[in-house]
Amino acid sequence: MKTRFMTRRAMAGLALATVTTLGAGCGDEAGKGSTTEVDAIDTAGDADVASDVSDDVPDSADTAEPIPDGPLARIYQVAPGVSAGLTLVGLKHLDTPNDTMKGAFAKVRSCTQDLDRGKKTTLSGFGGTINVVSCVPEAKVHPDQDGNYLHITPPATPAEDDGRFAEVMMYHHMQGIHDFYKDLYGLSDRDYPLDALTNIATWIDSCSAWTYAENAAYVPRGGVEYFATGLDAGGITGDAIVFSGTAAKNFSLDASVIYHEYTHAMIGATRLSGIFVDDQGINNLPGALNEAYADYFAATQTGEATVGRYALNDLAPSDLCGTVSEDVVMENYARDLTATRRCPDDLVAEVHADSEIFSSALWAIRERYGKLMADTIALYAVFQLTDESDFESAAAATIQGALETYGAEVQAEVRAIFEARNLVKCDRIVPIERVGDRDIELRIEGTRWFDPNPFGTFVPGYMQFGLVVPAGTTKVTVTLDARSGGGGNLEVDAAVKLGSKPVTYTFGAEGTTNDADQIATVGANKTFVIQNPTPSPLNAGPWTFALHNKSRRGVRIQGITATFQ
Repeated sequence: MKTRFMTRRAMAGLALATVTTLGAGCGDEAGKGSTTEVDAIDTAGDADVASDVSDDVPDSADTAEPIPDGPLARIYQVAPGVSAGLTLVGLKHLDTPNDTMKGAFAKVRSCTQDLDRGKKTTLSGFGGTINVVSCVPEAKVHPDQDGNYLHITPPATPAEDDGRFAEVMMYHHMQGIHDFYKDLYGLSDRDYPLDALTNIATWIDSCSAWTYAENAAYVPRGGVEYFATGLDAGGITGDAIVFSGTAAKNFSLDASVIYHEYTHAMIGATRLSGIFVDDQGINNLPGALNEAYADYFAATQTGEATVGRYALNDLAPSDLCGTVSEDVVMENYARDLTATRRCPDDLVAEVHADSEIFSSALWAIRERYGKLMADTIALYAVFQLTDESDFESAAAATIQGALETYGAEVQAEVRAIFEARNLVKCDRIVPIERVGDRDIELRIEGTRWFDPNPFGTFVPGYMQFGLVVPAGTTKVTVTLDARSGGGGNLEVDAAVKLGSKPVTYTFGAEGTTNDADQIATVGANKTFVIQNPTPSPLNAGPWTFALHNKSRRGVRIQGITATFQ
């Protein structure tokens, strides 16, 4: 599984994307079209919003726009605290009779916390064994006597969230994003009822409480039970998008997250899910691109440059029981596409964080040319990409797409946007002073990660590192702020090369070779030395080194420093 929308501290496993909503027409911002704004409801906190919403069907004379076609419901255009209030919409494509949230392109259920009916599982690990009970997937939403869903309102508090409003939100926004891809661009890959499950929680006996997976994901066929430990798939046999949250917020109430995951399902399931080997080591940028497109299409449909402003704000690491330490500061993990980042300085080998480099370029194109042109250019590029596409190939495809669809003048401006972020040509060499800047550990996989291992006795990292040697230096001591996944000493070599070019690997029948000038061993004190065989000054200027992990266990790096003699 390689497709999941995750906060930065829950980043093991699946990783893909999501997109859009509300059936916006060409050039329109999301939220225009078959919708009607109703009286604003204060949703910034946990106020009782349910009592403020009438079940009555509004009269078209009292609204700014005609009553939408289809069974009526009220949803957030984006999310609580982001949208000014609820919006009146017509639910499209529902089956007839419309008894649940099932239609031509979505089948939505929520997960009920029920200790008697839930699937019971005993798990080993965690310092012993634990017993868990999964929630029970079921359809809770049913129409009123008029066939509408206006009686379904946001929960007054998180404790009262029974999943019904989440089902309506999920269904409406899945239909909107499906129709965006289908009606404007002819994509039909998801022309069937894609399963969606909200409100996922798991009972853990040692916690004596229902706990949540602080996550949302697109999961391919057979992967639902891995989203939350012991989760009952509830009859889901194909691909699905699944949502949990925290005790304080339901990720299903954030349209940008729904769009992100649906985009993974629509355009990320058949491309950009690979990690491959190239002449610079291991390349995981296809996953970063997958996340970048998911974020971009989510943002372009909501019209909000920030993805997850509701779902991914005010979060903190929690323990197995979901408890947050009192001394932990709640943080904002939402991704802002207006924050300009650059390759390779901002690379950290984590796909969600690295995606911001590319998605910020796509958003800059949208700001320059508007939604329709930017969306069209971005999708043109997507269909040229594969599981072995990285930032350079995606930038090239986007630049070509601008030429093919809108001409040489637009192409030149798009190229300039990518060049400003160094995406047209980017070696994966991170300056050592930038390591740790984003508070994300860099990782090098262990040798057991490959079978067979194309590198032989070691595994290189996803990126290499650069430093600048001052004139007159005879010795450089490089110190790694690093740890082994198994504890104990590092089993790492440094392949060092003079100049600003990466250490290059060549694969052949006799094994893998590289063009490093020297190999230095990282000692027990987590340092290695760069120096000439005879006491003489090193060449001044840029040097590059790649780290080779020889252990079966991975390595995590928080910082790198150098001292010069």
